[in-house]
Amino acid sequence: MKKRKLIGVIISEVEELYQHKLLRGIISQCYALDYDIAIFSTFIKDSDFTEYKTGEKNIFNLINLDHFDGILVASLTLVIDNLAEEIEQMLLEKCKCPVLFIDKPAKCFPSINTNDWEAAEKIVDHLIEEHGYRDIYCLAADPNAVATILRVEGYKASLRKHKIPIDESRISYEGDFGHAGGERLARKLAGGEIRKPDAVMCISDRMAIGLANELLNHGIHVPEDIAITGYDGIDETAICYTSITTFSAPIVQTGIDAVCELSEMMTGAKPEPYKMVPGNLEIGHSCGCSGINYMKRSGIFRLKDKLDDYKIFLDSYMTESLTAARNLEDCINKFCYYLYLIKNYSDYYLCLCDNWDESADHYDVEDPLHTKIGYTEEMKLVLACEDAKPVKSNYNFKTKDMIPDLWNDREKPKAYYFTPLHFNGYCIGYSVITYGDKVEAYDITYRNWSRNIMNALEYYRMHKKLYLASFRDVLTGVYNRNGLNQNLPNILDEAMREKKILFVFLADMDNLKEINDNFGHMEGDNAITVVSKAIQSCLIGNEICARIGGDEFLVVGTYDETAVSPEEFIRKVNKYLRKYNKNSMKPYEVKISMGAFSDYITDKAKVNEMVDHADHIMYRNKARNKQKYNL
Repeated sequence: MKKRKLIGVIISEVEELYQHKLLRGIISQCYALDYDIAIFSTFIKDSDFTEYKTGEKNIFNLINLDHFDGILVASLTLVIDNLAEEIEQMLLEKCKCPVLFIDKPAKCFPSINTNDWEAAEKIVDHLIEEHGYRDIYCLAADPNAVATILRVEGYKASLRKHKIPIDESRISYEGDFGHAGGERLARKLAGGEIRKPDAVMCISDRMAIGLANELLNHGIHVPEDIAITGYDGIDETAICYTSITTFSAPIVQTGIDAVCELSEMMTGAKPEPYKMVPGNLEIGHSCGCSGINYMKRSGIFRLKDKLDDYKIFLDSYMTESLTAARNLEDCINKFCYYLYLIKNYSDYYLCLCDNWDESADHYDVEDPLHTKIGYTEEMKLVLACEDAKPVKSNYNFKTKDMIPDLWNDREKPKAYYFTPLHFNGYCIGYSVITYGDKVEAYDITYRNWSRNIMNALEYYRMHKKLYLASFRDVLTGVYNRNGLNQNLPNILDEAMREKKILFVFLADMDNLKEINDNFGHMEGDNAITVVSKAIQSCLIGNEICARIGGDEFLVVGTYDETAVSPEEFIRKVNKYLRKYNKNSMKPYEVKISMGAFSDYITDKAKVNEMVDHADHIMYRNKARNKQKYNL
């Protein structure tokens, strides 16, 4: 079967209305052209938690640009820490295929954009021409944002056209594109800090909604006392106590046009550097119009569906069920069960870094939890469902392939949504969902469902780590006495069953008290850690190492006849410590006394004899060292 062209989409917060509409246009046109789509998305636009943002952004490190025939960037949605600029730089350095930005101009790539200037001008024209308002306040946001600049210029253009003087004091840049910006302005208007205008043009719907609701709290009615307009055409404008007059961009058509433009670029056509598309004014009550664009009713129904879906999600007790999972297999089975909460999905893949629970399986006192940036060279597919049914999983694949199914022969194209899995920024893996040949995008239920998956995996990892910690020494990471007692019987059984040599090693520090007294207990802890690392560096994998006292260590293992001798083991430990003492720049040397013994055993009782023998050798060496140090 002929390989389809693959289009990549870089976006954020797919569950939002703008993104839904944009992807509807992109996917429908890609399907019409028989293109596959790989959509890489974060779950948030922004966050106050730096670590969380790191984990979200990591999904874009998964993108293997060598596989793609074209890239679309929904840059208006990428507001995490200048993410749009970072993405543009990455594409500039690494991408060999055509790239097109959507709804935000790029420095080095062509873009297709809603005509924000013209749209804002139309809104103000309506306020002036239909209602006769002259004193129109403009609530803007970040003055450096492209959307702000264009919409404010459109506001000014309308004032100039109608010969109304532009008063810069009637333009505020204290908004934030969210409800809070509108609420702040409402309190200032209610308190008399700002003279009440005829109308307020807000450059986002959320600011308009926040303004209207907060004005009502202060007894100021919209539109009777102040008229309000928004911008974006989000669903919530239909359920504000007064429906908001707003501007709705032709988002679906923008997505269609973007794919068509990219397709032309893929054939070698030279694109327009900056293509503009028009939009539509949606009339509500907030401007003073008595009529309403009843298309807004669809927004009400969409919001009702969202609430119904979320109620089903909450009533499922998914969070509680996952918390009660006994092990990873139980977790995976429950993930599979709760897929029923995701509407209309076709395929789902859960991909974990092959070392995602490394600090649980391999105890590390520093708990690095593998990585924050990028993914491991191989991923483990731990759950796969196709056509909503479980299929073969629990195998590794090359991360550069992103997901194995992407390269399978299929009759129809698919859209794959890649989303990050992380906890506090640490990379766990990623998940992939498709909706078959349906033009669909995931919703807020899927976002919250995925967050439950992240939390459950981290809960399992930490539970496992805490369990292992009961057998590990907190300072050095080697076994404690509990761990020694837990694992020693297996070592002894192996030695007797397979007739292997049993190796016993004992070590005791010579100068720990001196280090603690003269340089402090932190340096004493450092010295203990150095001894632990010296011993572990000489292990060959058939031993257990335990800290059995404050400065005492025991190693027990099974060796064949070709393995290292007790004398050679001691020599290697000494070599490690000599190198450390030479290069450490510490005001003290780390010194230890050691004893080792090996022999075949026929019963477990002989182990005590071997330990006593090694102990005797160690204390004989300690006496010799003490005499040497005193000299």
